[in-house]
Amino acid sequence: MGSIFFTAVALALGAAAAPAVDFAGSCEPNSIKISSTTVQANCKNIFGQYACSKLDLNRCIKNNYGRLAADPTGAGPHFGDQCVKCTNTKPDSGLVVDGGPSLMYCACNPGTGVAQGSWPTAIIDLNTVIDNNNGLMECYGVKGTAC
Repeated sequence: MGSIFFTAVALALGAAAAPAVDFAGSCEPNSIKISSTTVQANCKNIFGQYACSKLDLNRCIKNNYGRLAADPTGAGPHFGDQCVKCTNTKPDSGLVVDGGPSLMYCACNPGTGVAQGSWPTAIIDLNTVIDNNNGLMECYGVKGTAC
């Protein structure tokens, strides 16, 4: 009995730490919008109905010297303090990457002292950090709020 309990606890802990997988596939593609540090989307709940939710991405993503990275602990440095012009619309900067509404593009401070106008464009796939929990977006246990 002890080993079954241990296995169940280990599986539960592993599931909580597992990366998110394709939240965007359960949401209306045109509803996924990024404004500053917040993402908003209409995602399916367990009944197949769409529910609108918002999630503060500062608790999910950090700036790592000009690159956006997952932040499972929420310790930062928060990308909202060091990145600007965040959008999920492909920027007109010559980038050839266009992965749809789950890609977020930001100009992020690389920590080299260059002027903000020269910050590189950083990209992160929100599918790697956001999950759909019954119509509400969440990341690393941080739940979004209904719209």
